[in-house]
Amino acid sequence: MRPSLAARLVKTAIRLYTYPRRRKQASLSESISQTVKPYRPPADCSWERIDLGGVPAEVLSPPDPIGKILHFHGGGRTCPLNGLYRRTAELYARRLSQTVYSIDYRTGANKVHPALLDDCFSALSALAERENLSDFAAIGDSMGANLMLAACMKLRDTGAELPRALIAVSPFADLSASGLSYVRNARRDPLYALPWHMSVKKHGYKLRRVPPYAGDTPLTDPFLSPAFGDYTCFPPILIQVGECETSESDAEAVFYAAKRCGADAELSVYEGMFHDFQIFAPFLRESKEAFAEARRFLS
Repeated sequence: MRPSLAARLVKTAIRLYTYPRRRKQASLSESISQTVKPYRPPADCSWERIDLGGVPAEVLSPPDPIGKILHFHGGGRTCPLNGLYRRTAELYARRLSQTVYSIDYRTGANKVHPALLDDCFSALSALAERENLSDFAAIGDSMGANLMLAACMKLRDTGAELPRALIAVSPFADLSASGLSYVRNARRDPLYALPWHMSVKKHGYKLRRVPPYAGDTPLTDPFLSPAFGDYTCFPPILIQVGECETSESDAEAVFYAAKRCGADAELSVYEGMFHDFQIFAPFLRESKEAFAEARRFLS
């Protein structure tokens, strides 16, 4: 189905907003202001800060929740649990009717793998000790999806139970950027694409740059790049991705890796859509459709 008019307008606005950063091929997440304002939760929701294995987390509960979600926010190594990701948690709480546990893993420009994964694994392990993880689903977007999948692999290897279901939204799961979408969508992605004046032949390599977070870890290490991971004994996985993302093939790689290991995996590619388009619910038809699909998947 062709993208809605609203989606096309949002894509144009994003393309204009990100142009100065795309022109310099600067990291989008590292160029965002890191000011974290005091959070005011919705009046009809309960909210508290908790500790999970030495890692701070936040719990947001809507009226009459029907389940629990563990939320791994995106933003790479530099964006903390800020207003954008708290709004995302609110969307999960309201549109999926879930109590949302958001891991506030420690970020910073100096963080190198496995720093973020260690925090997420500690939080996941601590939650497994105090709660029944089969009562939880887990959702991660972008780098958060990477951390969710890798942390679950580590927990699986300890013999512990995993959440009952996983949802990976626009997963940034192959830090080697080996997929074909980095070429196919080199012009189309409104967040990360090359500007029109840059030749894909000459500058396309910039879309495959090695993130500083990788450090000295091989880029195909499955705990750094879960696209190369082992999904044996994993719960059902729903993967949602926009068709014009430069990292669209990361989602495909996770899907096929999971299927090869016998996992119950679903891949939904939303035509013409961009990275993390779900956060525009309820304003975009496609965002509402993605949440409806997630609600069905969790039911």
